[in-house]
Amino acid sequence: MTRLNFHILILLFSVVTSCKKKEIGPQCPTCTEEDIAIKYDDVLIGCEGNFGWGNASISLFNPTNSSITNTVFQNINGYALGDVLQSITEHNGHLFAVVNNSGKIEVLDTATYQKTATINGLTSPRYFCGINNSKAYVSDLFSDQITILDLANNSVIGNINAGGWTEEMLLFNNKVYACRPDTNFILQINASTNSIEDTIVVGKGPSSVVLDNNNKLWVLSSGGMNEEQGELNQIDPSTNLVIKKLVFADISTSPNNLKISPNGETMYYLNNGVNKLSVYATALPSSPIINENGALFYGLGISPTHDIYVSDAVDYVQSGIIYRYDSTALLKDQFSVGIIPQAFWFK
Repeated sequence: MTRLNFHILILLFSVVTSCKKKEIGPQCPTCTEEDIAIKYDDVLIGCEGNFGWGNASISLFNPTNSSITNTVFQNINGYALGDVLQSITEHNGHLFAVVNNSGKIEVLDTATYQKTATINGLTSPRYFCGINNSKAYVSDLFSDQITILDLANNSVIGNINAGGWTEEMLLFNNKVYACRPDTNFILQINASTNSIEDTIVVGKGPSSVVLDNNNKLWVLSSGGMNEEQGELNQIDPSTNLVIKKLVFADISTSPNNLKISPNGETMYYLNNGVNKLSVYATALPSSPIINENGALFYGLGISPTHDIYVSDAVDYVQSGIIYRYDSTALLKDQFSVGIIPQAFWFK
């Protein structure tokens, strides 16, 4: 069972008993080596917090001096972030912090992290996908719809009937590709007409999607709750055909958190540790490059300099731990943050 599925089960159980989880940070498949060499200044780490407790938080890490500041949003804005921080995405000079159980998005200035707006009226938002300067989509766990936002006044202006739970989304060539984790397909949405044009069959339980340096999509599917073997599918968006399918051998494993390097050539994901493979690979790696060693790996992020950030949720109650590795999997830093860390944004 994936960390995501485990946490969703906890969430669902809480709902029943009380009256109801990159792209983190921008991907850059076309970056030059000069772009990649640019130093990044800040890392924001989104911590979910406990469902129903309202203790979501954001931590700020400085990779230059290895300093860490916790509860940054609360410190700067004077109030708690909310209940279950799901994701942090940059778009059009702002950060969009999606707070799942609070049904809102906090819009932050990328320089100061001060709130500039709050978007309300959402059901159970998961991920933000900017379409242009004036429009964005938000995926949702419980509403069966993708919400359309007007970014001029930060309000809800419509919905797209997705038929169920939607997770990560990716915009390419004016098409949005949205994962449907309760199925075995992803949706292709025309971003001009806000209409679903196609469904692309992948493995059971797709939840994350990235774009490589050859403008091909990659979708990671967990296999569901031990229903099927997980899959990593490469898709040609010009035809919507799966051109490569890599199947995980063990049905009891649940790969998740697919990420890609800034140059679009190397993918990473969580599956009993941090795994790494080239977009040109013809087989899945036989073993992780970073082992869990008793930790509970939950979130993953790849920096502009190819540093690997992985979060340890510990026991979903105590403060989480972040491990920072270089591209060769050498440990560089380890530090404590908020509860259930999993989202990363690199400045």
